[in-house]
Amino acid sequence: MTKIRMMGKKGSKSCKTIVKEAEILRYVGSKHKTDVLVNYGLAGERLRQYYRKFPGARKIPTINNNIGHSKLRVVNMAKEVDVLVPDSKLALSKSDKIKEWIEKKFSSQGGIGIRAARGKTAMKGKYYQKFISDRLYELRVHAFKWLSIEEYRIQKRLGDKDEIAWNFSKGGRFITVNNHNGYGVFKSAKEISNKMLDILGMGFGAVDFIVDKDHKLYFIEINSAPGFSGLSDSIYIDAFKKLKDLSKSKILKYA
Repeated sequence: MTKIRMMGKKGSKSCKTIVKEAEILRYVGSKHKTDVLVNYGLAGERLRQYYRKFPGARKIPTINNNIGHSKLRVVNMAKEVDVLVPDSKLALSKSDKIKEWIEKKFSSQGGIGIRAARGKTAMKGKYYQKFISDRLYELRVHAFKWLSIEEYRIQKRLGDKDEIAWNFSKGGRFITVNNHNGYGVFKSAKEISNKMLDILGMGFGAVDFIVDKDHKLYFIEINSAPGFSGLSDSIYIDAFKKLKDLSKSKILKYA
């Protein structure tokens, strides 16, 4: 059996759940044989610290090894391949109306740092994004390259129309989509999610979209360490159990 081990942020409930329920042990150094590592959201300084603690991990094939792109960079990469995204930029022009824009951090989770724009000049660690004010709902696609696109799962996220971010702390709530292969917008979201995983060299991720009143689909970001809502726990547990069942040669395709 292929020896798969997890590496992730200390204290991550999601990572802990996968370790426990999918029975994929954490990587604790070279004393245990490891064929493939799964990186659950470690990037930047956190990843460097991890490698300083476990230098042997650098030599092990890793799923989601390269996830350090800023959110603005990822949005621009999507735009380059003709994926519809909200206008995003480092600074606003004189003709831009501040009230139509929001501020977002280059790197964050759970909607932290999202707020209405306060100015037009470049900000440290943040960028501007056009606010889709006529959104009907948001979509999250749980995508895993070792599964077929038809097996990718979708959840709708709803919230107060007066709130900019629909994360959990702002009252946002997920609803599982049962007929996730039944509508064109869902199929498109899955196809774009798969494309973005390919572009970014990722094996899995939670891909977020906004759907407006005209049913236009806007890609907004991809999460390499998605938090669990209670509805999504089983999605990841099942996906990683299926990963364990694959042969070593197949698993290595995603590392």
